[in-house]
Amino acid sequence: MRWEDRGAIGYRGVQELPAIITDLDINRPIWDSSHLYADAFVSYRTRVRNKVRTTFQLNVRNFSENGRIQPVYANPDGSIAAYRTIDPRLFVFTATFNF
Repeated sequence: MRWEDRGAIGYRGVQELPAIITDLDINRPIWDSSHLYADAFVSYRTRVRNKVRTTFQLNVRNFSENGRIQPVYANPDGSIAAYRTIDPRLFVFTATFNF
């Protein structure tokens, strides 16, 4: 489990539009919401022909994500200026053989 608490992605301007915003008000942050990310895995161990130890494992990263864009920076007027891509869930299957 990974947790990201809400974070400030910018600050509102001291001046209001349509004036030109030249100063930022640190008491009025623009917040991004909090996020929870979960990973999961399942594994199975067996022997092939009673000699070769074998492990099969399935890992899932970002179990509850479908993929999206997340704001990372906001202008002083509140509009979003930059985004980052949050990858959708990722499945990784591995097989390990020990002779």
